[in-house]
Amino acid sequence: MAGMTSAVPSLPVSPPTAVPACERCLALAEDPRRREPPSCLALRNTAPLVSQSQAGVPYSMLTFCCRDCGTVWRLYDRANELFVSWVPEHPLVR
Repeated sequence: MAGMTSAVPSLPVSPPTAVPACERCLALAEDPRRREPPSCLALRNTAPLVSQSQAGVPYSMLTFCCRDCGTVWRLYDRANELFVSWVPEHPLVR
């Protein structure tokens, strides 16, 4: 059957279902400068990623994942600074 093409409809792709953040992750989002991670966070890689910002400021980054809700966090630490910065990989869902 030369010349015939089969029309296969494309199925809509739904985004992954977002899991609500647990209470400890929501508390960390409220106070992202604290140094100590909540007990629910597990370190993903043991070696920090070391880089520098566009302004040339060196920093290190560690990645953690919450055992309770699956939220992925990045911990940024800049040299000679008192505070760190916890940043969720994706916006938190309440």
